[in-house]
Amino acid sequence: MRAQDRLLPRTLTAVLPLVLWGVHFFFCYAWAAVACERGSDSAWALGAVSVLAVGAATVLFVRALRRVCQLREGHASPALHDWATLVTAALSLVAIAWTCVPMLMVDMCSGPAAT
Repeated sequence: MRAQDRLLPRTLTAVLPLVLWGVHFFFCYAWAAVACERGSDSAWALGAVSVLAVGAATVLFVRALRRVCQLREGHASPALHDWATLVTAALSLVAIAWTCVPMLMVDMCSGPAAT
């Protein structure tokens, strides 16, 4: 592998925001299931993890936005991977926020009433 070959790091940078969302999504539903089975309240842990995930996604979005803006100001055209990183970071922010909506609206461990 040559020193100039940067396909793997660029691809991982573009996919990292989606991986972050996937980990957040899995953790939220797995933690809620385990907490409900034990009968404990899981809202505090889910809230903390969600705040951390939104913060990390925001950092990734700002980094991608700065990269695209710096290239445009330098009169260079941003490459496809720069735009892909920006779009996946924005998408992951929306996805993480959307994953948080049910936690805010629904009682975590309530199910159909047993008769």
